[in-house]
Amino acid sequence: MIIPVYISEDEIESLCYVDDDGFMECDDYDADHEYTVDQVEFDRADLEDIVNEYFDEIADIILNDKRLRRALFRKLGNNVKALIDVIAKGEKE
Repeated sequence: MIIPVYISEDEIESLCYVDDDGFMECDDYDADHEYTVDQVEFDRADLEDIVNEYFDEIADIILNDKRLRRALFRKLGNNVKALIDVIAKGEKE
């Protein structure tokens, strides 16, 4: 996942100085940046990694939230055979 970080010119200038030989030296940049979910773009691989790592927690959240549970059931549709096939495929892997 790539998160662009903006560092202002003033911050860079405060970290850098010119040494006695005329070379620019910079201290390490160490800062915390806070982002909301809306500011981060996830690609499919990122989402798959998140789901794989937090599957139980995600499943609990979906199953315990009426709105999310209904959305899941709508996504699955009334096709019980397709649901059984998905479950069976998951058990084989």
